Amino acid sequence: MKKVLLLMIGFLTFSSCKTKQVDPEKLPKDIALKPERENGNLEQELALEAERLRSLRATIDSLANSRNCTHAEEWRISPLGSKPCGGPASYIAYHKENEEEIIPKIQEFTKRQADYNRKRNLFSDCAIEPQPSGLRCESGKAVLIKDGSTLQID
Repeated sequence: MKKVLLLMIGFLTFSSCKTKQVDPEKLPKDIALKPERENGNLEQELALEAERLRSLRATIDSLANSRNCTHAEEWRISPLGSKPCGGPASYIAYHKENEEEIIPKIQEFTKRQADYNRKRNLFSDCAIEPQPSGLRCESGKAVLIKDGSTLQID
């Protein structure tokens, strides 16, 4: 009985060790062997997008600062940008006569920044940026009022 059992175990062991021929192209690839250009292209794309974001933000800031602030009631406040955890990154004041030109740029910037944050897998402190309670004009500049304090828009 022992001999039969040993023969059976031996037969099963040898037959289970047979390997199939597998096409090497169908096997998973080692990540270290991935072509660098794929990752490099992503990095270049993200660097280009970061530059576009800086340029768009400069355009928005230029439009927001294109007028002197003399009467606060002529100005509006808008959320600007996107934090990685969600919500606006900041707020910006702009003259109501610039509204038709600046709002689409603010919306585009916010959307692009959210996409950039997602692609970069960025994270932040997830603190909620407090919405300004109003604004006032000081020395020709719009100044946002937050919780009784002020924040000047440059």
